[in-house]
Amino acid sequence: MPSDAGSSWRQVVSWLGVHAPGTAACLRPPVRRADLDFVSALLNRPLPPDLVAWWRMSCGVTGHVGGRLIPPGYAPHDIDGVVDTRESLLETWMEGVPEDDIAALLAQPAGTPVAGWLPVWLPVAGDGGGGELFVDLRSGPLNGCVMRWDKVETAEFDPLWPSVSAMLSDIADALERGVEIDGVRAVVVEDRTLDWH
Repeated sequence: MPSDAGSSWRQVVSWLGVHAPGTAACLRPPVRRADLDFVSALLNRPLPPDLVAWWRMSCGVTGHVGGRLIPPGYAPHDIDGVVDTRESLLETWMEGVPEDDIAALLAQPAGTPVAGWLPVWLPVAGDGGGGELFVDLRSGPLNGCVMRWDKVETAEFDPLWPSVSAMLSDIADALERGVEIDGVRAVVVEDRTLDWH
């Protein structure tokens, strides 16, 4: 059972402070309440409590290279990045899609792979090359799961984590115990930043 998002994130930050201060210096401050309300209203859905807990401690990173916190190389977005990325993907992938088709995809349970982008998906991290991690806010048992987006294969993948809490717990465990996540292990590179190999 994953620990809560707050305690996992504190473990991550503590590890970074000791082992990867270059990445620790990239962490952005907590999100403002008004921004949380804005994003929730934008999606017309409540945000998952574990995502809110994470963002209330730190929301995003400055720079992609030093902020690759999520394996194999995703850097968390700040709120502007979340909103801009979502709008860009919606414009690119949903323009001209019939409303009935969108409604049918929205009716599928969270975690169901889709060829396209849905308005209730919230990008939370990017790899700098067109890949995204997003939280699926459709209803169902996997509401709040973390999924992967690829600019070629879109979102035709199973969820990576059942929740933000599970993701942060896995990252904390990988850092503290040196274990792999999906075939990659945390390394600290020359500039004292975190990377995954």
